[in-house]
Amino acid sequence: MTDKELEAIKQDLLAEDDALLTATFFKALSDPTRISIINALQLQKWLCVTDIAQILGMSKAAVSHHLCNMRLNKIVRVKREGQRVYYALCDDHVEHVIALAIEHIKE
Repeated sequence: MTDKELEAIKQDLLAEDDALLTATFFKALSDPTRISIINALQLQKWLCVTDIAQILGMSKAAVSHHLCNMRLNKIVRVKREGQRVYYALCDDHVEHVIALAIEHIKE
């Protein structure tokens, strides 16, 4: 490649801050339990910690820990109904990323 072509690629690279945020997003997804939580939320839009813990056969504390991390990384969102806290995927982007990953591994 020419220097001009290389420079054009360099100019179009993702900003360092954006690359870090993207890596952090994927790091937050890099746990099998979190993938299972996301999958459960794909199947049922809103679930509480108790429901997720029962589905996955885990303690509520462990599920809460994962959900906290996922919330900080904008993977899930929260709504409160009385004393219950329900979780759903933050937006369609998360669902699409997981769907693409699953499609990729099944090829």
